Amino acid sequence: MKALGASWALVTGASDGIGKSLCNELSKHGFNVVLHGRNEAKLARVCEELEKAHPERHFRTVIVDASTFTQSDINRIMAQVSDVPLSVLINNVGGTAPLSSNFKHFECTTPTEMQKLFSMNVQFPMQLTRAILPRFLLQTKPTIIVTCGSQANIGQPYVAAYSGCKGALHAWNRALAAEQAEIKSQVEVLEVVVGGTYTQQLQADPNMSAGLFMPTADVMARAILARVGYGHRTVTPYFWHLVQTNMLYALLPATTADSIVAGILKPSVEPKEPAK
Repeated sequence: MKALGASWALVTGASDGIGKSLCNELSKHGFNVVLHGRNEAKLARVCEELEKAHPERHFRTVIVDASTFTQSDINRIMAQVSDVPLSVLINNVGGTAPLSSNFKHFECTTPTEMQKLFSMNVQFPMQLTRAILPRFLLQTKPTIIVTCGSQANIGQPYVAAYSGCKGALHAWNRALAAEQAEIKSQVEVLEVVVGGTYTQQLQADPNMSAGLFMPTADVMARAILARVGYGHRTVTPYFWHLVQTNMLYALLPATTADSIVAGILKPSVEPKEPAK
């Protein structure tokens, strides 16, 4: 994946984790980058790091909280990319940050948590893509929309609300890719199914550690970009996550697979206390 000329990429959720690593990798591949995040101080630090590492590239930032965004926020993002040749959108923002715990019983999820979770993981990437797609369709050179999905889209215990969000995102991405293929547009639409990644969010959990099935954000970012341009609509970018998924869900009965996942996650589940 190489930039053409002075191409720009927009990466959401770029203040840490996979998003930050994607910005670094895109810069190595010749892209200038617009970084989106909700924490101005963190995003400024990341931008400064990138400018030092890649002095030949250009960077911009835009601050929007994806869990509480409005249409005016989408308009502000569009204003930041209005004067640059944008050719890549990476919908990376997502996760379980709106929840009090990464893993919890569904009925303990509060209404506010659920609304913010859905806003960040589903509505924000869909609304941003809706705003950017018409611009991509007018371009004659290839453009790319990459959306970071999750292994949780299959439906996993103790991440029920998050699984629902990622399941919706998967169906939307599949439909959008089919639409672009039907009209033979130059827009590549790709969902990358991301499994457990040792990001800052999981590093705070003493039950989690990096390993073969839990790569670092840098490893995951390289795997994601390596899968662009091959005509996939949905792909699991990291090989050992694909092995993990097939071992669990292709070879074992669903109830057995669910029980194994539940056993792995149970030590990290928030103690049950019904939501008020």
